[in-house]
Amino acid sequence: MLATIKKYQHHLYPAALLLASLLSYCTLYGLPNSLFWDENYHIASAQKHLDGVMYMEPHPPLGKMLLALGEAIVNPNADLDKSAFNSTDYITGNQVPEGFSFAGFRLMSVLLMAFSVLFLYGLLHRITRHAFLSAAFTTFIIFDNALVVHSRAAMLEGIQLFFILAAIYYFVRVVTSGQKILLRQYALLGVLIGLAIAVKVNGAILLLLMVMLFAVDQWGNLRRGQWLSIAKRLLVTVPSGSLPVALVFFGIFYLHIGMGTEIVNNRTYKASAEYLNLINSGDTFSFAAFRSGMKDHWRYMVEYADGVPRLDVCKPGENGSHVSNWPLGGKAISYRWSKDTYDGVVKTNYTYLVGNPVVWLSALAGIILSAGLIISRVVYGQPVKDTRLFWWITAFTALYACYMIAMLQIDRVMYLYHYLVPLVFAIINLALVFNYIYRDDLIANSRHTLINLGALVILVIAVFAYFSPLTYSIPITAEQFEMRDWFSIWRMEVVR
Repeated sequence: MLATIKKYQHHLYPAALLLASLLSYCTLYGLPNSLFWDENYHIASAQKHLDGVMYMEPHPPLGKMLLALGEAIVNPNADLDKSAFNSTDYITGNQVPEGFSFAGFRLMSVLLMAFSVLFLYGLLHRITRHAFLSAAFTTFIIFDNALVVHSRAAMLEGIQLFFILAAIYYFVRVVTSGQKILLRQYALLGVLIGLAIAVKVNGAILLLLMVMLFAVDQWGNLRRGQWLSIAKRLLVTVPSGSLPVALVFFGIFYLHIGMGTEIVNNRTYKASAEYLNLINSGDTFSFAAFRSGMKDHWRYMVEYADGVPRLDVCKPGENGSHVSNWPLGGKAISYRWSKDTYDGVVKTNYTYLVGNPVVWLSALAGIILSAGLIISRVVYGQPVKDTRLFWWITAFTALYACYMIAMLQIDRVMYLYHYLVPLVFAIINLALVFNYIYRDDLIANSRHTLINLGALVILVIAVFAYFSPLTYSIPITAEQFEMRDWFSIWRMEVVR
């Protein structure tokens, strides 16, 4: 038995993490058995893919395609009439047929987010070379209440984070291989980045990975100032990396435009006459249809973004929040609630977007520490004890900072779940900062350090369990809800 465990010990951590992730994300993912938040939009869009109905949306189509794939695989609503979904972009509860199951439409978000833990563990292990540390910080995305509640729905972030972590893992794998970086590796990284962008355009932050990959590729020439060699390399690496991004992004749109063979309820989205004629004539997979359809889709996305209102914190019921509030979890969002009486006691089932405060505050502390480390080196010239780790910390701090700076430039109202992408960057950075601070103890397998790290994991799991009623729609009383309202910046609202 011990020999078998020793033989497969390298697989035990990822296997245990995947099992925990599947339990965390898949448990009761059919609840609430009703629409909430953007499911009203995304399920309507996904159904249009299944029925070949043309539609336009503010986000690229890959996420909705995968939601539709989940429904096609599980097919729990085969005997139900879902035609009402095709006549609107926003379905209401009245349009959902009796006996409707959400298991299909939510499936791909749940599974892809659950399996993404393997990428996180893999990239941390390749950087830190410490299995226990990598596993410990991977639990941060398994037991974060906000990530779990949002990814257990028919929404886009769980799907996108799978591709984001896949791209980062591949980037880390290439850089840590110690071998010459090849053009095909730029191309494959471009494919993964293109998939992330094809879910939501904020995935474009990953284009920074291309810049970092080139910097690693040409580090020797950069230090020596060999600008001609650098320019020659740019001439081949830029198209090798950028063309796959464009091909994937526009290829997904080509499939989306081609699949839209029918117009329902006269919903044309102000499409051009040329595009509409091509749809009516059945030429949706032609180049002409792609050209005119792509132009119309892009126009729609821009007009939609321009029409979204700005944040108004004085507006009653405003669910949006300022970027500066996100690292502290503000504002938490009540996705859905229902009240009932259980054994004479009034309780409420909440589906609430609220983060695990241990995860979020630890991630923020990691960003603050890494910023201090970078400033001490760049501004004050302080030596670093591990140059390799320092550069990895710099890379993920830069990803986090650039994303947040980009969000600050957006005028439209934004929501707490827009922080889930940089939260993952911050969790990776936290693991690296911990490795940097306790490097010598970890190399020596200090029992004290490992016990403390284990205690942190236990605390993360315990706090996740404490907030789990808000994640899994478990009935609680008003008093029990208020016990979980820890910070005023969350602006949580009890139902009485």
